[in-house]
Amino acid sequence: MHAYAYGKHEEEAAAIAADIGFEQISQSHQLMRSIKYVSRTTTTTVDAYLTPLIVEYVRNFSAQFEEDLGERIYFIQSDGGLTRADQFYGFKAVLSGPAGGVVGCARTTCDELGEDVKTVGFDMGGTSTDVCRCDGRKVEHVMEAEIAGVPLQAPQVDVTTVAAGGGSVLRWENHMYK
Repeated sequence: MHAYAYGKHEEEAAAIAADIGFEQISQSHQLMRSIKYVSRTTTTTVDAYLTPLIVEYVRNFSAQFEEDLGERIYFIQSDGGLTRADQFYGFKAVLSGPAGGVVGCARTTCDELGEDVKTVGFDMGGTSTDVCRCDGRKVEHVMEAEIAGVPLQAPQVDVTTVAAGGGSVLRWENHMYK
């Protein structure tokens, strides 16, 4: 419970898990040193679930190139920043797609309309519709958000999912859109 201050117990549990064959072991004190127990736990769970999938994705992506690109492959994280492929973790990748949209919105509108433009971005993708607000190139960040009902503690762009994506059907029911 207090691993944010003393991670030794998590390290001991991780060593036992490794000894019995677990390959992916996420430890909350390594991911996010925060006093908030519930969101730290859910963040660690999300990381443990997603990181092996991301590692496999990166491996398959990298294998498509004739030469070994090694440290030249970068991915965008939930905070809108880039990271090397070998440091692209599950809990920092949850909003990587929407983060790319937010950064792209801020930069594109500034390039076209000037540095002092204020923008509301609307990004409708295949799985979600996300809305953001940008003040010039400045992108707002939050340290905790609820994503699909799960509290997640990680630096991330301030983006709000307002609807499902382009493949979804919007309907009017009980005086509201669903």
